[in-house]
Amino acid sequence: MLGLFGVGAVIMRGAGCTVNDLWDRNLDKQVGRTATRPLAAGDLNPTQAIAFLGAQLSLGLAVLTQLNWYSIFLGASSMSLVVTYPLFKRITYWPQFVLGSSALLESC
Repeated sequence: MLGLFGVGAVIMRGAGCTVNDLWDRNLDKQVGRTATRPLAAGDLNPTQAIAFLGAQLSLGLAVLTQLNWYSIFLGASSMSLVVTYPLFKRITYWPQFVLGSSALLESC
């Protein structure tokens, strides 16, 4: 069970990073620290990134379906927070609250 949670956490954090890079690809080009990210640098196009995200989410779903229904419900509920986290960086000074809420849901 611990292994499933560990693998699921790594996969879903990766998916969150992919979503973040998709949202911020134009902004990342303008910042030295993030200009070399694959989307910002042009190494990947958005279609390729979305395909990669689909693979990550499919693997995450495969892990999630190994758990009980309560865990499946909580895991699915946290997806909205994972997807909207990058947007909260633009409208609030507390985007980590959203990210922390996601982690809290996943740990229940």
